Amino acid sequence: MAVQAATSGGRAPCGDVGHAGAAGMGRPHPAGSRAGRRAASALRWAAAALALGLAAGCQSSLDTAPLASFDLTGVWRLNAAASDAPPDPREIRRLEDRDIVRGRQRDPEASSAFVGEDFPVVKARSMTIEQDSHSMGILYDDQGPYRDVSWGERERDHWLVQAGWRDGALVIRSRRDLTEGVETMRLEPGGQRLRVEVVVRTGGRDVRTLRVFDRRPRGAGPVSSP
Repeated sequence: MAVQAATSGGRAPCGDVGHAGAAGMGRPHPAGSRAGRRAASALRWAAAALALGLAAGCQSSLDTAPLASFDLTGVWRLNAAASDAPPDPREIRRLEDRDIVRGRQRDPEASSAFVGEDFPVVKARSMTIEQDSHSMGILYDDQGPYRDVSWGERERDHWLVQAGWRDGALVIRSRRDLTEGVETMRLEPGGQRLRVEVVVRTGGRDVRTLRVFDRRPRGAGPVSSP
């Protein structure tokens, strides 16, 4: 999980997020080298950050017609080894307080400390999903919060939410006041592993995290937390 100082600047023009950040990356590094892994990670998050920046200006780029090959119905268990750690609210608040003192954060009331409540996937260890042609319902952690996501644009509980497909991934854009986030859900080949990249901006610290879930076989029994 990456927590970075809030960024500012104008919106990027609409474009292909999948190729964002490729220019200006400098000399390529060997794929297995430490520098190469860092460059790959930076490129991945640059693309995710650009997707967040496009949320206001490129809403029409999301296709609301469900992909026939994209069905998340089932129970998903967190692959902790492949995932970032959940955000630490106390560490986020500590960094934000430091930014306020140093003049790097304009709004002292803004904070990403509640990102786990606004975007439960960043700390969930399981998801139970039911999906149909119009929407999907997500139950986090068996007894945790429940969320309903409809394809297209919808206002719910003071959040403006847009959901649809882009470049083979399900993208959920959420905005309320100064808080805006993008969840990009991408199935790996075979449909048994789900990668969820989350980028959240609140005016406090930016949060970027990757959560990876594996589909549980049918009839495997209830999901239990360690």
